[in-house]
Amino acid sequence: LLRVTFPEGFVVADMRAYYPEAYAPIPEPLPKDEEGFLFPDTYYVTLDTTEGELVSIMRTTFAEKIAPYKEAIGASDFTMEDIIILASIIEREAKDMASKKRVSGILHNRLDINMALQVDATLDYLLDKTSAELTIEDLERDSPFNTYTRRGLPPTPIANPGLESIEAALYPEETPYMYYLTADDG
Repeated sequence: LLRVTFPEGFVVADMRAYYPEAYAPIPEPLPKDEEGFLFPDTYYVTLDTTEGELVSIMRTTFAEKIAPYKEAIGASDFTMEDIIILASIIEREAKDMASKKRVSGILHNRLDINMALQVDATLDYLLDKTSAELTIEDLERDSPFNTYTRRGLPPTPIANPGLESIEAALYPEETPYMYYLTADDG
């Protein structure tokens, strides 16, 4: 058996690099429409496991892990996809559970008043740049993923979130704050 680990917050493009070399004979990326719904975890596969089978296993694991949250999602003001989009942003913006819940509360506050989310992580996803590399021109770029110029959530998840980020999206910290800053140290 081959052990393949996909960390929380990876995008589908990152996942290819984590395949064992013997397991990845075809250099095609995973389909982007799977973004957000491939559960980050450690999987055990054989050399005979196809990429499609691995994606199916990851989707099934996602469905199993999210099942206990379906009632809470249904009771929220968000769809399942919205929660996963929000969780994917939280995954990329915060490091620990306390920070994730606080960031979630701030993002909820912004959504409640129809304020632009202004999240660098969505531009990082769009442009494959780090926050430090973003320019003024990048912040003005016209794209549904630019949460500086567009209000609301981006059209799709920007990463594959773990359970902590999903929980934070569902159960945000109540906070009066509208802004946050996350540095490398958390």
